[in-house]
Amino acid sequence: MSGTGISFIDMYSPEKVISRLHINTPRTRDGIVVAIAEQLARMAKMPGQPPHTGAGIAVAGQVNHANNTLVFSPNLPFKDEYPLGAELEKATGLKITLENDANAAAIGERVFGAAKGMDDFIVVTLGTGIGSGIFANGKLLRGHTGAGGEAGHIPLLPDGPLCGCGQNGCLEALASGSAISRAFLEKTGETKTAKEVCEMATAGDERAVTALSYAGEWLGAGLVALVNLFNPRAVFFTGSLSAAPPWYFVPALRKVRENSFGASADGLIIEVSKLSADIGVIGAASLPLSP
Repeated sequence: MSGTGISFIDMYSPEKVISRLHINTPRTRDGIVVAIAEQLARMAKMPGQPPHTGAGIAVAGQVNHANNTLVFSPNLPFKDEYPLGAELEKATGLKITLENDANAAAIGERVFGAAKGMDDFIVVTLGTGIGSGIFANGKLLRGHTGAGGEAGHIPLLPDGPLCGCGQNGCLEALASGSAISRAFLEKTGETKTAKEVCEMATAGDERAVTALSYAGEWLGAGLVALVNLFNPRAVFFTGSLSAAPPWYFVPALRKVRENSFGASADGLIIEVSKLSADIGVIGAASLPLSP
């Protein structure tokens, strides 16, 4: 669930999908609860549906996993802690598991993707913002208040551009889709989306290549911090920017290989998740299967 849309999937596996739905996100929190309940009920009535006992909800925001509440979501109408899990359980009669979207993506990668059997890996979501889900020693890193693993808000440049979180120079402010758009605007005076910058770079526009390479350098700096802290076996990219052209990824990967501490990056797998296009909703569907 994001600020623009809510996707639903009912599946046995990514290869065996029973049904899919997508709706625009309502503007009020009560509207969101009603809409999700209605769509889950609609899916349960579709032909061939097995009995449902639970559902997973992946949300772009901070989640308190212990009490199934949404603490804060900047792009959704939840500015104070809200018992979203409990409200959805009352509305649906199902057991609801609530999780941050990047954490859900990491769970989905472990249940259904290339991280199956891995104890130490990181999923980095690359899009308008940057998020991450981190598994360490076989456990999802949630942190004391459930806000652990916010790689997008690693501070990298103290006097850097303002991030949406209110701080300056975060990884997200330097390497996300929004950062690419801003870097291109500063260089050219032209407003372009990150997708348009990627397309222009592929077509040979050197200004777009420069903007992507600049963001890629900072992505690499953020990855170095993650690799040095967690020594993962693999890093998987998901999100819209995971399809970006090589000018974004080449400087990032070079930085990881050259600047990671000691043997931290030895044997490190860095690749785009094969589930990337659907990882958010697949991750949500995986939540009832994960402890």
